[in-house]
Parts: sequence; structure tokens; C-alpha cells
Amino acid sequence: MEFRQAEHFLAVIEHGSLVRASSALHLAQPSLSQSIQTLERDLGAPLFHRVGRGLVPTAVGTALVAPARQLLRDVATAQASVAEFSGLHGGHVDIGTTAGLYESRVPALVGELRRTYRSVTVRIREYSSEAAVAAAVRDGSVELGFGFVDPETGDHDLDTHSLGSEELCIALPRRIAEQLPDPLPFDQVPDLPVIAVTGGAQGRVAVEGALRRSARRTAIGVVTEHRQATIPLVAAGAGMAWTSQAVVDNIDSSEVVARSMHPPLVLGVAVMHRPGMLSPAARALLETALRAVEHVDSEGAS
Repeated sequence: MEFRQAEHFLAVIEHGSLVRASSALHLAQPSLSQSIQTLERDLGAPLFHRVGRGLVPTAVGTALVAPARQLLRDVATAQASVAEFSGLHGGHVDIGTTAGLYESRVPALVGELRRTYRSVTVRIREYSSEAAVAAAVRDGSVELGFGFVDPETGDHDLDTHSLGSEELCIALPRRIAEQLPDPLPFDQVPDLPVIAVTGGAQGRVAVEGALRRSARRTAIGVVTEHRQATIPLVAAGAGMAWTSQAVVDNIDSSEVVARSMHPPLVLGVAVMHRPGMLSPAARALLETALRAVEHVDSEGAS
């Protein structure tokens, strides 16, 4: 599969028809159709079914999506590396993150990168769980992935760099929190409905494990895919939520108070990528993240 064939194939995947894909590519429709037919002939299998006026991938087409994305990313990485060697500046990096780190870590890192390299562009994609972030890194949808990690169940096929840790706390309505100790033992967690993120996120897994160990049961009141909605929901009286102190601090609400937990609920934070060469922009962001950890460690040691 050649670069242009991969580009054409993914355009049809994204747009669902030859007409829309050819328009997006600024390519004549017969030329695009011929490119797809040539690729199908080379692979010896059809890549699309026609459904109505659109196209949907066959099983072979679905299996080809990840390799095609990675081919495009590898070419882009090679081109960016040559440009960097030639003394040019710029580039682009796609990153994936879970919602918790999107609020607490990623903005500062991207801000630092953009201040240092103003011509670098960044696209951020939010995922509901660390497993989804890792899958996006593997298939080439993103180049770097940020998330909470469990060293025992981490993705060992990806290169993973520690970015320290974050402690989870419980966000409560002020009228409830003022009656409770800080830190709060798990067996004294109030009988309030939980505002939870979609299942599978590492933070939720860790909280549920800690509750089981303390023989404390809670009931789900709200499940949301949008972590940024949890604090406003707490403020509105919908229940309580586990989150990081940084997230609570970023919310301007006098109605929400955070309580740390006893024993502390600490999660590792990491950035992951596929083994091998990174694009210059991705490498710069990775180095920015690692420098931030070194700065925090040096401040703690002084």
C-alpha cells in the first residue's frame, strides 16, 4: 500500500462516500475510484460495501484502517524530522488524554510547548478511559497519550514515561463536607449518590477497589462521559464525585468542597507512545512533560 492509496482509502472511510472524499481531497472522483480499485486489486479483496449512496468498510477494510493511519503518521514523522534537520520549525502533534488529565495536566503542557514553539500546532482528543487512549496510540490516531496508569496492568507494548502522580479526593456539597473530617476515611464516605464517569477509567477502577476494601457500598446517581460536568453537578446537589484537587481548584464554586481520602488514593500519571521514532513536535511535547516532572521533583527536594 502506497502513501497516496492510504490517504485516499482513509478519506473514503472518514467521509463515507467517493463524492465527499474526492471533494475533501480536491481530487477528481474517477481518479479516486481508480485508486481504491487498484488498492483492492493489490490486496485481493474488496474494501467497501455500497449501502444506499454511501460506502461502508468490509471486514478487510476495517482491518486496514489502523495500518493505513500508521503509514500516514510514519511518513509525516519522517518529513518533519527532515525539516527539523534542515533547520526549519513547525510541525504538528496529535495527543489523546482522559478527561481528568485534560483538566489538570495537559493544558499547562500544551501551553508551555506553544510558548516555546509558536509554529507547532496541537490537536487534543479526549477519551473515556486509559484503554481507549492506548488503543488510539496503537492505531496511529494520536501520537502521544496521557492517562492514569496501573503499573501492574499497564500497556507494556507501548513506551510509557512516568509523569509523577495525582491524589484523588472527593468533591462534596459544602453543607455535607463541613460535617466530615479531612482526610476522610473511606468507611465514613457519606450516603450520597455518586456522579461517576463512564466505566473503565482508571480513576473509577481505583475508587471502586478502595471502597470494596473498606466494605463501603455507594450507589450511582449520575453517569457522564463529560468529567468537566461532575463539579457543576455536585454544586447543583446531584451527589458527590471523586476527582483531583486540581480540578476542584479550577472550579469557581463556593458550594463545592474537596476532602482528601484516608488512606490516600494516589494514581500514577504517564504519557505513552509507540516504540520508535517520534515526530519533532511530539518529542518536544514529551520533553516538556518530563521537564515539568523534574521541576516538581527538584522543588520537593529543596
